[in-house]
Amino acid sequence: MLTGSWWVTSGPRATPPLAETPRLAPTSAPELASLTEEAIRLYAAGQFPRACERFSRAVEHDPASEARRGDVARCFEGWGWDTLKKGRPEEAILLFRQGLRQDPDAPALLRGLGLASVHAGRADEALEPLEAAAAVEADPEVHVLLAHLYDRRDDAGRALEHLRTVLIRDPSHEPARALLAKIERESRAEAGLQREVTPHFVVKWRPGAEPESRRALLALLTAARERVVARLGEAPRERVTVVLYDAGQFQEVARVHAWVTGLFDGKIRLPVGGTLPPRRELERILVHEYAHAVIHDLARGRAPRWLHEGLAQALEGAPVDPMLRVPGRPTLVGLEALLADGDPARARAGYDIALWVVHDLLDRGGMPAMRDLMARLGRGETIEAAVPAVYGLRLGQLEDQWRRVLGG
Repeated sequence: MLTGSWWVTSGPRATPPLAETPRLAPTSAPELASLTEEAIRLYAAGQFPRACERFSRAVEHDPASEARRGDVARCFEGWGWDTLKKGRPEEAILLFRQGLRQDPDAPALLRGLGLASVHAGRADEALEPLEAAAAVEADPEVHVLLAHLYDRRDDAGRALEHLRTVLIRDPSHEPARALLAKIERESRAEAGLQREVTPHFVVKWRPGAEPESRRALLALLTAARERVVARLGEAPRERVTVVLYDAGQFQEVARVHAWVTGLFDGKIRLPVGGTLPPRRELERILVHEYAHAVIHDLARGRAPRWLHEGLAQALEGAPVDPMLRVPGRPTLVGLEALLADGDPARARAGYDIALWVVHDLLDRGGMPAMRDLMARLGRGETIEAAVPAVYGLRLGQLEDQWRRVLGG
C-alpha cells in the first residue's frame, strides 16, 4: 500500500544549452553600459542563455565589481529555476553551480541547487547546499525540506532540529507541526528497535528476533529488490528503510485501516509482530512495497495512486480477474477515491480495477512503455500529457475503452 509521501533516482548528467560563442569583452564604459542594458532586456524577455552570456562578458571587463558578479549570479539563478520548472533538473544543477561561482553564499542559488538535486534523484547531494542556504537565510521551506530528507535517511534527530527551528520562529507553521508530530510518533514506536544496515536496506526490528528469522527476512528483501529492479530497470539510489512493528505500533505510526498489511510512505512499514508471516505471503508483501519505493523514485513522486497500486500488484504477480465488471461509469478520478475508501470491500474493488487498468496498459506497450510513462511523469508532465505521448491515445479515449469493457 502507498500513502502520501514526498518524493525522490538518478538520470544521466546533462549539459545546459550552450550560450552564443563569447565575443571580446567591452573596453569602454559606454560599451559596458550598453551591454548590460541589452542583457537586462534579454533577461526580462526570458532569453536566459543570451542574457547570461552578455552579463558574463560584462564581468570579464570588470571582475572586481560585486554588482556585475551579482548580475551574472542572478541571471544563472533565473535560468536555473526556469530550467527546473521545465523538468530538466540535471541542467538546472549545472546552471545553479554557474551562478554560485560568482556568489557562493547566495541563498536562492543554494536553495535551487538543493532542490534540483532532489528532483534529479540525488538527495544525498542536496544536503550540503540546503544546509548552507538554511545557515544564510531563515527559510522555513528549506528547513522542512531538510527535515524530510533526514527523515528518509532515518536520521530523526537532525530532522527534528530543523522542524523545531521553524516552529520557534512560527509556532503555527502547519507542515512543520504535522511532520514533527509524525516523526515523534515514529520515534516513540521505534524506541528500542535494533537497526541493521545492508548495502540496500536499513532494517529495524525488535530486540531478540530469532537469527533465522532475520536471515530469512534479509534474503527475501534482497530477492524482492532483484525481482522489481529486473522489471523496472532501476533501484533507489539510497538505502530503503524497512521497519517491523507490532500491530498496535503500526497503527499508531501509520494511522491506516486495520486490513492494511504493509505501507510505503518513504519507508516500508510492516505490521509483522514477533512472528514473520508465511514465506509466500511475506515475499508478496515485500515485492509490493518495494515496488512502491521504485515507482516513487522513477516518477519522482508524481505517479497517481491507481498506477502505483496497479503496477505494484502486477509486479507481485497478482492475477487479473478476466470477468471483472464495474457498474456505472468508472473514471480514474473515481478509482483514486475508491482506493482510499475506508470500507475494505470498496477498497479491494479499487485495487482490482487498478490492477486491471495497469495490465491493459502493459498489454498495449509492455514494461518499456510503462517505464517511459513514469519517466515522463518524473520530468513533470501531467498524466494527461504523458499517456498520449506513450500510448498514442488520449487518457479520455482510454477511459472510454475501459468503461466499455468493464461495463460489460
